[in-house]
Amino acid sequence: MSMRVASLASGSSGNSYYLECDEGAILVDAGLSGKAILHNLRLAGGDPGKIVGVVVTHDHSDHASGAGVLSRRYGWRLWMTEGTRESCRSLGGADVKFVKAGSGLKAAGFAIEFIGTPHDGADPVIVAVERAGARCGVFTDLGHAFAGLADHLSRLDFAFLESNYDPGLLAKNRRYPAGLKRRISGPSGHLSNGESAKLLASVPGTRLRRVVLSHLSEENNRPDLARGCFRGELGERMRELDLKIGVAERYCPMRLCPAL
Repeated sequence: MSMRVASLASGSSGNSYYLECDEGAILVDAGLSGKAILHNLRLAGGDPGKIVGVVVTHDHSDHASGAGVLSRRYGWRLWMTEGTRESCRSLGGADVKFVKAGSGLKAAGFAIEFIGTPHDGADPVIVAVERAGARCGVFTDLGHAFAGLADHLSRLDFAFLESNYDPGLLAKNRRYPAGLKRRISGPSGHLSNGESAKLLASVPGTRLRRVVLSHLSEENNRPDLARGCFRGELGERMRELDLKIGVAERYCPMRLCPAL
């Protein structure tokens, strides 16, 4: 088995992704309670006994809130940047190993690469994980479509890709103050459906065949709007490449599937 992956939860209520192979498994982010993550992991078909550690991509609570308790309870190592560690208040005595953007490590049978982003966390990263020729990326909280991002995507087979908001719904949302709207849509915030679709359309080559749209806003997006935007932008290319595009649910896990 090369690699199997699943989104356990995706959105501002909490994010967590599970990746496994024969040797072991990791989580990318743990932004729910430990209990909720383990519950969703079992529903996805994963095995918590295989997990050796958690990559915490940045300090925001929807990515980090459950990491400390899981590390302390199960002895899982946490990988994060120094800036993320300094900003996380709930880690306690967790086993933390520092990483840097541009670096990598090997764990649980995977080669893990860390890529810096302009998101407004404390020294945030995204990750690309490789095993036996299969390569999966968890690319959310991107800030904007920064230089080199399309090339990173071109080296993936499977991507969890941010598609956070619909600009029209965000503009009409009376519950969000103007400052929050500017943060979301600004260069350190999140990618809209259109920005993400244009990014995917710009990816060179034909390697990337499976994309799961992730981190959708509950109030400012809908799965049908996100899918429709991508279909409209990519058109014939989806059929030519046999490109499959799904949507990660906010609270419910997806079933484990091959990354290649």
